[in-house]
Amino acid sequence: MMQEMEEISCTLCGIELKDQDAAYGLTPGTIDEDCDGFRIDSDSDWDVYCADCMNEIDRMISAYRQKRSK
Repeated sequence: MMQEMEEISCTLCGIELKDQDAAYGLTPGTIDEDCDGFRIDSDSDWDVYCADCMNEIDRMISAYRQKRSK
């Protein structure tokens, strides 16, 4: 018997993400040479973003970087 997947929603907009939907996850961690660069903090939850919200986050980061470089 297959176990049903836990409902996952975008952290920003709240849209429900279904199986096979494109999504992005961010979680705290540390830089760790033993695991090729990044070790996930297993005590923290993931923030999950839909593709539309991640695109908006990318635009905000880009605008911030451009503003800082002036």
